[in-house]
Amino acid sequence: MSLINDALKRAREAQREDAPSGLPPLPPVETHRSERDFNLVLPVMITFLVVTAFILIGLALAKPTGKIEPKTLVAAPAVVPQVAKLPATVLPVTNPTVLPVAPVIPSPPVAKPLRVQGIAYDPAHPSAIIGGQAVSVGSLVNGLRVTAISPASVTLVGNGRTNTLYVGQP
Repeated sequence: MSLINDALKRAREAQREDAPSGLPPLPPVETHRSERDFNLVLPVMITFLVVTAFILIGLALAKPTGKIEPKTLVAAPAVVPQVAKLPATVLPVTNPTVLPVAPVIPSPPVAKPLRVQGIAYDPAHPSAIIGGQAVSVGSLVNGLRVTAISPASVTLVGNGRTNTLYVGQP
């Protein structure tokens, strides 16, 4: 215990020796304004970087994968293909899950009627639009050759006959 008492006595004596000498006390040390501002900038920058990181991670997770989802399409009524009529034959059933099916014979495609949608008449190089296709003299349209283009009509030759189509004619 005497060690503690001795230490306390020495501390009191040291305080007496450092007694104020009549001078005003020193003002506290103030930091410069730039040091104070730096102390505020650091937390703001860290907060900004963290928020930016969260936004970027969120965008990366929400990014579309590029997969195309099937859409419901409404199709026009289709032409039902005719089924070839074969003589009825009774086949022995060896596997009850597989049944014989008659072959389906598709009908030949029906050609759309040709229609002149427009004519760009130039005596040197006349051209026309027939069935959505741009043609000039000598072009083939559905197996028919364009032989003449006038300001109001287009002449087609093929299959042993000559057809003259007029603008706007159905």
